[in-house]
Amino acid sequence: MQKVVYSISKVNRDEKLKGVGYIVENDLLIPAISSKCNAYIRVFDDVTKKCTPISDTNNEFKGYVSMCYTNVNVYNKEKERYDTLENVETTYYIWFKYID
Repeated sequence: MQKVVYSISKVNRDEKLKGVGYIVENDLLIPAISSKCNAYIRVFDDVTKKCTPISDTNNEFKGYVSMCYTNVNVYNKEKERYDTLENVETTYYIWFKYID
């Protein structure tokens, strides 16, 4: 388990998640809070394999990670109900730096 500082944003979005997380077996684990104010650990898979080192540094990495979500509920305003999408793929830009 290695401690990192991270910055994560969805591609084509301005919002960023920043903070301290951990790299465990190639995955990035970060703390998160759900819309119902419940704490949980969010996992970004294979981050160390998909991110490349930044030139002139030995402990900073950046890259794009795509994640696939299944059975996502999306509100349909026209029909005023929730529809379920089988698969949704989201791409994130991830930067992280090892600390300690």
